[in-house]
Amino acid sequence: MPPIRAAARVLLTASFACATPWSLGAQASPYHEPAALAIVDTAIARMGGLDALRAIRTVRYSMVTQWLTTSFDPRPFTDAPSYELSTDMRDYVSRTWHNERRFPNGDKWTAITDLVTDTIAARYSATPLPSVANAGRPIDHWTALNVAYIDERHELFAFTPDRLLLLLHDARDLRRYRDTTIGGAAETAVSATIDHYPTTVFFRRGDGFLTMARYQADESNDFGLAPWGPMSVEEWYSVWRYDSVANVRSPSEWDIVRIGKPYKRMTILSVAYNPSLPADSLVLGDSIRAEYLAHARRPMADLPLTRAHLAAGGRIAVFATPGAPIAAVKVGRDWLLLEPGNLPLNAKRAAAWLAANDSGGKVVGAILGTAFPSGGASWVAKQRLPVYVSPAGAAGDSVSLRNYGAPLAALRPIARGQWIKPTNAARDSVWIEPIDVPNLQRALLVYAPSLRWAYSSAVSERAQFTAIAERLRARGWKVDVVGSPRSPVGVEP
Repeated sequence: MPPIRAAARVLLTASFACATPWSLGAQASPYHEPAALAIVDTAIARMGGLDALRAIRTVRYSMVTQWLTTSFDPRPFTDAPSYELSTDMRDYVSRTWHNERRFPNGDKWTAITDLVTDTIAARYSATPLPSVANAGRPIDHWTALNVAYIDERHELFAFTPDRLLLLLHDARDLRRYRDTTIGGAAETAVSATIDHYPTTVFFRRGDGFLTMARYQADESNDFGLAPWGPMSVEEWYSVWRYDSVANVRSPSEWDIVRIGKPYKRMTILSVAYNPSLPADSLVLGDSIRAEYLAHARRPMADLPLTRAHLAAGGRIAVFATPGAPIAAVKVGRDWLLLEPGNLPLNAKRAAAWLAANDSGGKVVGAILGTAFPSGGASWVAKQRLPVYVSPAGAAGDSVSLRNYGAPLAALRPIARGQWIKPTNAARDSVWIEPIDVPNLQRALLVYAPSLRWAYSSAVSERAQFTAIAERLRARGWKVDVVGSPRSPVGVEP
């Protein structure tokens, strides 16, 4: 997708704020005139009519997707976008989704194909590489994909504009709710269950066109979305164009907002309705189906701690598993989790491992060092234990805890350096302070004097490591190694 221009982004963000007159679950008294169905039927007529929409059985989209990094940083332009070109082919009757994707990789392009056939998902790549999305062994360049891709197909098909209006038209629980305004324009709204999502849908009152759908989704299966917890999602539709072949008018800009922040923008370059889709591109072999059924039907982050081990004389636990906490540091007799994991189950599983492998050592808190949240922090918070967070991450961490139903009182934003001394630590303690490094501001630096060890989640490249090493030397701290997410035990500064 093309970059969002600065002015457009400001207007889009402003409209998000205006578009939230009620929470998703809050329902106003329904109107009886005009009926909700009449509102939906007007929108269907604007797209080309009921018969034209029902006649759509297959579709092929050529599109550009701009992925955005969800950020609560008040400074503009910190979303670090990435880009994807795709040819998205769908068969709505068989519930098949074939998505050919290309990503820029320096001066080259990386190409993959994702295929979801009913309830099985797989990926084709010329050079299959391990990833949290993959499940099972590669077979003839195909690898089973996580069930999160089945979830994505559900959402994608349900909230594609023509499918959304048909599902609204046929919904048994369709209701109308009070009018509102979005960006100063009058809107009317209806609600219904779309697929299995309770949904509120907004329409421009002036011309009847579809504006936006808002629903609640649990994305626990998705590795990148799970840390935010069950979330509110908005899908916005704009820049309507007419297809003279299918006699259908559809939006060429789809914007997806999660937890109130822009998540991705899809720009439709071209669309073909009812094309003949290549039959051999819509079929998965029995061996890949077997791999999917055996390995893929659980969250991406639900992985056993088979590589967890104690290091540094038993004072640092390294979990070495995608989705698990990065590590834990022992302070006195107990443990502080570092980056406490993707899902609540990851933190709980790490705490059980520590208790089993350290003579009953228990978790007494967690440190979350960057602006990206942790679903595992909600488990720590529900144990009424402190969660120390960076200033940059406090707003996002609050959203995550709230979405998971965890107490916000557990959050301890670290605005300036301070000592952390658990109750059972005797004379042991750790120091935590914010630090700015290239490309990452206000991350946390952790220093354990008794271990002569420092750690920061801000270390992912040499310039960041250098900045932290300079801080340590300036303080005169005795540090033998500096740990990072990649190497928690550390390397020499």
